[in-house]
Amino acid sequence: MTICSYFSNQGHFRKGVILAATVLGFSWGVGTSQAGFIGGEGTDQPSRQLKTLFAEYWDDELRSGPLEATFIGDHRYDDRLADLSEAAHEARLKRDRDHRQALGKLDPEPLSADERIDREVLLFTLDDRIEGERFRGHLIPITQQDGIHLQFAQSVNFHPSATVGDVENYVRRLRAFPRAIDQTIALMRRGMAEHRMPPRITMAKVVPQLRDLAPVKPEESPLWGIVAKLKDWPEADRDPATNAIRQAIADQVSPAYAKLAAFVETEYLPACRESVGLWDSPEGDVHYAYRARSFTTTTLSPEQIHEVGLAEMARIREAMEAIRTKVGFSGDLKAFFQQLKDDPKLKNQSEPEILARYRVIFEAIDAKLPDLFGHLPRTDYGIRPIEAYRAKAAAAGYYYPAPEDGSRPGYFYVNTSDPTSRTTYTMQALAYHEGVPGHHLQFSLAMEVPGRPAFRKFGYVPAFSEGWGLYSEGLPREVGLYTDPYAEFGQLEYSAWRAGRLVVDTGLHQKHWSRDQAIAYLEANTAVPRIEIESEVDRYIAWPGQALAYKIGELKIREIRAQAERRSGAKFDVRAFHDRLLSLGSVPLSVLERYMERDQPTEAEPRR
Repeated sequence: MTICSYFSNQGHFRKGVILAATVLGFSWGVGTSQAGFIGGEGTDQPSRQLKTLFAEYWDDELRSGPLEATFIGDHRYDDRLADLSEAAHEARLKRDRDHRQALGKLDPEPLSADERIDREVLLFTLDDRIEGERFRGHLIPITQQDGIHLQFAQSVNFHPSATVGDVENYVRRLRAFPRAIDQTIALMRRGMAEHRMPPRITMAKVVPQLRDLAPVKPEESPLWGIVAKLKDWPEADRDPATNAIRQAIADQVSPAYAKLAAFVETEYLPACRESVGLWDSPEGDVHYAYRARSFTTTTLSPEQIHEVGLAEMARIREAMEAIRTKVGFSGDLKAFFQQLKDDPKLKNQSEPEILARYRVIFEAIDAKLPDLFGHLPRTDYGIRPIEAYRAKAAAAGYYYPAPEDGSRPGYFYVNTSDPTSRTTYTMQALAYHEGVPGHHLQFSLAMEVPGRPAFRKFGYVPAFSEGWGLYSEGLPREVGLYTDPYAEFGQLEYSAWRAGRLVVDTGLHQKHWSRDQAIAYLEANTAVPRIEIESEVDRYIAWPGQALAYKIGELKIREIRAQAERRSGAKFDVRAFHDRLLSLGSVPLSVLERYMERDQPTEAEPRR
């Protein structure tokens, strides 16, 4: 899986902004004078009104999501956590409707082309969120993939610690955590009353997460990690700060996690549903059809998406057969899958080995990027292992974008748990998707465009962002970086995995498939280790529809490129195409397609 931004699943930074996470298991615009990028600003009254509306909308988002604000480098709300009460949710919904009404009244005709795109993206975001409100998704506020319990634990990775004031804000946040947990429990109880419950099999994974996050010793909490950043402080400042952190974790944080763990284990989990598909929930079929449209930004029905997945899987299996023949394996494809799973030469042995291999992969692709892009981001990136407390339920890797303030790089988080189960031949595809040329380039370039409205700088529309990530997995083949046939097979396997998601996600949530059926389908069509397949299937169960975005988005990007190649013929410049594509930021596929059909530049921006 690739949840590619810290808040890509988060319900609080709602979809279309920083979709919010992912995660934690975690919306970006237009307007620049660079060659190959969109340019121009309106100066009339509608333009000023639009900018004011954008600013008001974004301020509302950051005030409502203080953790997310800190994550992107806005530190005005570092001392607080979100109000997760039902009343606060209703107030946010009212603001959405007010913003939508104001945006609808604004005449788009006098706006610049760039501003019309910005307006259209925000209209899509608001309409989508307002439509989704009927399904009351906020009443299932935590899963094994995301929620306040994981968001808060990870906040240690991005909270500033340069000054005494920074740490005082951190301590205030620690002390605010019990209130957030009480509000979370209240939402879950309301969900129980409305029969809006998650599947028991995935919610059961939350209990050990919560127990791990509630240690008796504060020094064993992940939130203690900020203390290491204080090592160069003067002792007179460091000791009081350390003691305050210790006290807050001991008195507020660990007891709150323990309280939530006890509630989930004794009251909530027994009430969860046995079924795994969204169909078995209030308005289940209608809800899933909405989520399919929302995550793909298309009008495709679940049935149509299922058929696309089957067709893609058949195409990819043909390419897999060619690799099987190329390496001289005499058995059938199923036997080849098993050999790949069993061959110890294709497995990692340790966390250091995994991290070292990724560094080699990134060094090679970094050197080739100028052949694929005319414009590269200023923002750097790094590699980190996924934290132990969430690794067992986590995907193979994630990408967390850098904040706008440049205080840290973007991070590719890789799952190093149970390292001998982690295959070597899929590492290139994962690195290209999560790092470069995938999410790191897409998110960083979107953020660095001058003059872009803030809500667009940090936008995350899964169909575009994940489609780009999947497209990026195969892109290095064009510059000679898939020299190992097994690594090439690994890229095909990942593509098959995303095709399989179309089949499995719709199977689970629309066709009443069981968890075992979903696992069996992916085992029959990929060589992905069972440990990863089970984790992924549980992710699809907990997060209906999100997995549809990847392959649908990739297919649209490839279709747009094929059209551009036909239009330009011998003059087609892949670097100019990629620069233009990424200049737009993360947008619905319909917006992307219309924009890319406009006159294309024939040359890329000068290399830098």
